[in-house]
Order: sequence, then C-alpha cells, then structure tokens
Amino acid sequence: MTPKSLRTLLAFAVLTRAQALAPPTAPPPSILSIGETLYDSLPNGVFLGGAPLNVAVHAAQLGAHSVYASAVGDDALGRDATRRLEAAGVDASLVQTAEGLETGFVSCVVDAAGDATYTIDSPSAWDEVLATDLVVSVARAADCVVHGSLALRGEKTAATIRACAEAAPKRVFDVNLRPMPDGVSPRDVVEPLLENCWVLKMNEDELEEVSAWLGVGQGAPPDEKLLLLHDRLQAEHLVVTRAERGAALATKGGVVAAPGVAVDVADTVGSGDSFCARLVVGLLRGEAPEEALAAATRLGSWVATRPGATPKHDAAAIAALA
Repeated sequence: MTPKSLRTLLAFAVLTRAQALAPPTAPPPSILSIGETLYDSLPNGVFLGGAPLNVAVHAAQLGAHSVYASAVGDDALGRDATRRLEAAGVDASLVQTAEGLETGFVSCVVDAAGDATYTIDSPSAWDEVLATDLVVSVARAADCVVHGSLALRGEKTAATIRACAEAAPKRVFDVNLRPMPDGVSPRDVVEPLLENCWVLKMNEDELEEVSAWLGVGQGAPPDEKLLLLHDRLQAEHLVVTRAERGAALATKGGVVAAPGVAVDVADTVGSGDSFCARLVVGLLRGEAPEEALAAATRLGSWVATRPGATPKHDAAAIAALA
C-alpha cells in the first residue's frame, strides 16, 4: 500500500469516527467517484474530463472529501491528469496505472447550440480499473459511491464498479448513455445496476430509453412516467434533467421540479456532471430534495456558460442565477 493510499483510508476512518461521535459541526461528506479518465479535444482546446472525474472535481469545489478511482496510461497525459486532480483538491491516490494502455482520449464536436458529439478511443487505460482491497474498502467507508455507464464497457472496470456498488452504503448512478464498442450492449451493462440506487440520474432521452427497456409508463405524461419508473427501480431519488427546462426529481413523496435558468451557453460539456455533484453534496448535507435540485440546476446552468467541464466555481455568479 502506498503512503498516499494509506492516507486515503485513514482519512475515511477519521471521517467515519467523526460522524459516529456526532460533533457539533458535521464533517464534509465523503464521496468516491469511479470511472473514466480522458481528455476531451474540444474546438477551443484540450480539457481533462470524463463524467465521474468531473463529478469528483465539482464535489471537491463544493467542499466534499472527494476521492477518485480510475486508471491512466504510463504516459504524459496520465501524469498530467493526476497532477490536475490533486491541484483541484481531489484525492487521486486510487488512480491506477494500466500497463500497455494509453490514457483515454475523446474527439468532441460542439454544434451551434452548444451540444456535444463524442468519438471515444477504445480500448483505453480506464477500461482496466482493478477492484483492489483498498478501492473496495474506501467504497465501503465513503458516504456514497458515484459511477456512470460509459466505464461499464470494459469488463475489468465494470467488475470493479459492481464490487464498489455492492460495498457502498449509498450509490449514485448517473446514466450517461454513449456509443459502446462493438459487441457491448448498453442495456446489458446498464440495466443490472439500475435498481436500488440512492440517486439515479438521467436526461429525458435516457428516461425514454430506460422506460422502454423495462416496459414502464409507455405513453404516460412525463411526471407520471417518472414516478412509475421510480417505483419500478426502487430508487430513493430518481432525477431527470430537462435541458433549458430545468429538472425534476421523484421521491416517495412525489415529484418536485426546478425551472430552467436562461443563460448564454458556451458548451454543455460537464454541465450535467456539475449538476450531479451539487445534488449529491446537497442531499448528503441534509438539504430538502427541492432545495438541492434548485441549487444543482443553477450550478449546471452556470457551468454551461463556461468552456470546459470543470471551471472554477464563482459562488456569486452562481447564486445570482434565477
């Protein structure tokens, strides 16, 4: 075990003990994000990204104890990724080096509306994240584990995500459907992990696709479909983002919604990831679902006004959005 890895485990042990002792001031929420590390080649530059990585960076900016598990190549991009994560306040000691594979790279084209289309290299280092004892131990000690769907394309990383999902006290699944390599069915890898999430997040297109997979709510109005899928999957919180129309969240108490925020869009890369981070951090801190949802919508909208996936937060500008 490396010194950095030991510090990660000790940090979670300290947080767990502090929470058990119920101090007057609650410790920061502890979040383990796991999945793909890649560089997005955008029209205005090359940016470090990957949905779970973006969540980890935004969670750190929001004051969470943010740990990230992934794999990079033994190359300049991989070393740069680790440095950037650490500079952003993310504990990157669980980022592994995959021998013989390069750090992930994505070509991204952004259209006039700011929407992105991706071409993702395969295989990449993040296809081989190993379920070490330390990774699973941190998953068990964290307040929650966050993962997406793209990293499920590689069996080694998929197995690691499944092991962490089983160990986690709470699990956040950000369904982010992307093209998979030949021979990999999105439904086959995504559907087994849909049930019993603490937070299950998707956009409107993904809601339609997942509902069709399961035969739920065909032809039903959006909020009714959301509730039906919530009941079917037994998610504590099922949230759907609706682009400029905001977002909606289903719980046992019904559906709450947050209206959209009008902004000048630079690009939408990372907007949904920042939304996810703010929602999760808010809920872990005890915010009401409607409060956390509104704050997440504001942050996601603000991120869309900036180039790249993880701009440094401007608290005043974000709060000013209405």
